[in-house]
Amino acid sequence: MSIKADYQITERQEIEATIRVTVPVEGVIQQIDAVYREYAKEVRVPGFRKGHVPKSFLDSRFGREVFLQEALDALQRKHFPVAVTELELRPVSTPSLEIVESGEDSPLVFTASFAVLPIVSIDSTEGLKATIPPLKPVSEEDVNSALEEVQQQFGVLGEREGEEIADGDLVRVKEGEQEWDTRAMQDNPITQHLVGAAVGSTVEIDAELPDGKPLQTSLEIVGLRQVILPDVDDDLAKDAGYDDLATLKKDIEEKISKRRKDLREQWLHSALLDDLLGKTEIPLPDAFIDDLVSDEISRMKESLERPESNRTFAEYLEQRELSEDELRDEIKTSVEGRVRRELLMRQLADDLEIAIDDDELGRLAEEEAASYDEDPVRFTARLKAEDRWEDYRIGKVNERIFATLEKTAVITEQEPQESNEEADE
Repeated sequence: MSIKADYQITERQEIEATIRVTVPVEGVIQQIDAVYREYAKEVRVPGFRKGHVPKSFLDSRFGREVFLQEALDALQRKHFPVAVTELELRPVSTPSLEIVESGEDSPLVFTASFAVLPIVSIDSTEGLKATIPPLKPVSEEDVNSALEEVQQQFGVLGEREGEEIADGDLVRVKEGEQEWDTRAMQDNPITQHLVGAAVGSTVEIDAELPDGKPLQTSLEIVGLRQVILPDVDDDLAKDAGYDDLATLKKDIEEKISKRRKDLREQWLHSALLDDLLGKTEIPLPDAFIDDLVSDEISRMKESLERPESNRTFAEYLEQRELSEDELRDEIKTSVEGRVRRELLMRQLADDLEIAIDDDELGRLAEEEAASYDEDPVRFTARLKAEDRWEDYRIGKVNERIFATLEKTAVITEQEPQESNEEADE
């Protein structure tokens, strides 16, 4: 028989809540009997079948209080999650439980206090202000710069005339039977020995590797190398997968233009959200934020202490010239900003009544897949397989939120001002 408990909110503040749970005496008795049955299954007593050990024997062996306490603990574990669900609360800290009333012949009454995320109250979303850089048109210089990158992709190594190695030269070296190309660099502890040497000579290397191990070897300088770039013409375009150079240039221009529009949109969205955040008070529970910060630092330490990492956590702090407490403060500021933005976006979706169900999300995915010339089924399957389907939904909801905010926003385009140091330069 299911026993109905009573759940009430006794105190509700912005970031804290206290609930009161009352389990009728019938529920307490039922749970005590369940604990006895569990013990009876486990305890073996000569003369009694398994599961049929009498309560009197169990009481004499373990004490009556043990069964009552386990029953009370089980009832708290059982009813707390049910209570917060029914009361539509979302705890973000470990609850503090306190028994108000209990006993074998009494109801169980306990309270639970915990941190909760605030209910965000947004006064108005109209007239938000944003100052962003103007959209920069794509110039011929931009296209030519991108074409140079395409050239580099299809460049090949070839011989270069020269007798002496200079800083920055690409050099062919030989060690025993092995040959390879390397860059002679003055600031490299190994290849700096090549600078100034003559082609055809042998250089003795006596250096220390980054991991502290010594390196002693001889390198024969076979010759100088250079990257030979192809001409920027139709043949290069065809190698890159285009019909001709004009088509390649057009594609480059369109991609640069799209990147700039996307970046401008990101600036705009960030500016609108910052303006709204400045007008909206969103307190956050300290315990919740501290847990998130500790988790992030733990992940950072774990990542930096892996064998493949090129630096330890201590070295990272040294390079950043930070103490661990200063890093924690830095991460805390970032985490607080991220949480406030998420809460604000969630509330905006509710206030503006923006939601996307599965059918509509599927149609949006099909449209996006078509724009990429990708199979819609494969596109959707990949999002779900990578556990990004809900993130995709949130992204589409956010797009509609910002589209709504932009309708009444006051948007000013202004070139970013140079700092004094930049102006002096």
